[in-house]
Amino acid sequence: MRRVKDSRQRFYAGLLMLGAGVLIFRTLRMVTVEEAAEILVDWVYVLLIMEFMIAGACLLAAMRWFTLSKWQYASTALKLGAWAAIFHAFRVLIYVLGRTGPWVNFDVKPEYREAYSFDWFWVYFAATFSVLGLIGVYIIWRLWRSKKKLL
Repeated sequence: MRRVKDSRQRFYAGLLMLGAGVLIFRTLRMVTVEEAAEILVDWVYVLLIMEFMIAGACLLAAMRWFTLSKWQYASTALKLGAWAAIFHAFRVLIYVLGRTGPWVNFDVKPEYREAYSFDWFWVYFAATFSVLGLIGVYIIWRLWRSKKKLL
């Protein structure tokens, strides 16, 4: 007898796969097209690669949850998704601080500081979506906690 898959679980897992996919795409674009390895300071580049690995693990866990459609697989995917969102928000905070105040371009290698340019739209865009990601993590955490209390 074939088990019916829960469409709600598949929807949540699909959203998580989409979010992880966006983070992976953005990281790959930064590394290949924007030459982040050459421009960014080493420790910022390491943070970028760590975010890529967490997002990749989140994508794989969400794919497993999507395929099997069981709540027991949701925990790993949601935890990795939360870590990916938190890590991304931290990296975006470094990016925003590197564009403002007394720390202008501290995350860029010295030889690229004068020539490095950016568009303020992308600074606001990154900051806004990072804050939205953190709000999403908080909401999911609260819902998960209340669900565990009911059980």
